[in-house]
Amino acid sequence: MKNATTPVRTSGNALMQLNLYKNHTTWMFDDPAHQILAEPFVLGMSEIITERIPTNDRCTLLFSLNPFPGSHSLNLLKEEADGGWYREPELEMQGWLCPVTRVYCVGMPGRLYYKVFEV
Repeated sequence: MKNATTPVRTSGNALMQLNLYKNHTTWMFDDPAHQILAEPFVLGMSEIITERIPTNDRCTLLFSLNPFPGSHSLNLLKEEADGGWYREPELEMQGWLCPVTRVYCVGMPGRLYYKVFEV
C-alpha cells in the first residue's frame, strides 16, 4: 500500500481526509477500511488537484459538505454514470467524480468543499 487514507468525521461540520499520491499524472488514493486500493481521480479531477499542488507527488485532501476555512468549492453540474460532473469556479475547470464518492457522501452532493495540503 502506497499511502493509507484516514476518514475523519467530527460532529456538525464533518471533515473527511484522504492521503493522495501521484502515479505519473494521475492522483490516486487507498482506503483499506472501505477496500479501496489505487482509486484514481479521472476526467479532469487530477488536473484540478495538480493545479492546487503543482510540484508534489503526495498531498492531503480535506473535503466536506460544509464550507470550512480556506476551502474551495466543487459545484455539481450533472449526474452521469452514477458519478457527477463538477465545476471548480475559481479555477474555471471541470471534472468528474466517480461513484466511489458515494462511499463518503450520501448520493452525489450538489456542492463539495475541499482543500489540498502539501505533505
